[in-house]
Amino acid sequence: MKKRLILLAGLGVGYVLGSRTGRQSYEKLKAQAQDLWTDPRVQDTVEKANQSIREKSPAVADAVQTAADKVNSAAGAGAASTGSKSAGTPGATSTGTPEVKDDAMADPMRDLDDEGPSGLSEDT
Repeated sequence: MKKRLILLAGLGVGYVLGSRTGRQSYEKLKAQAQDLWTDPRVQDTVEKANQSIREKSPAVADAVQTAADKVNSAAGAGAASTGSKSAGTPGATSTGTPEVKDDAMADPMRDLDDEGPSGLSEDT
């Protein structure tokens, strides 16, 4: 019993000292990170990167829109050249994609009854 008490006391002291040392290390690391972030050279680099992003974002958006338009037109041409197999499919558009009704996503829980998703009632 005495050995267990000594062991528990040692573990307790080790925990307290370790957590105090760990907290000091954390605070030191946090202070170093804060000093680095507030360094004028770092902030200058961050501002240059932000400015570059602001300048290039319209061009990137245009390039993405152009690529999306090409993909959409190729998909439409592909469906038209195959005789539009989806034309006879109920609920499909001319591009072969399923038609999404406005209320299809209005209530994602619509298929669940009062018993919940697993079939268990709420009071069990």
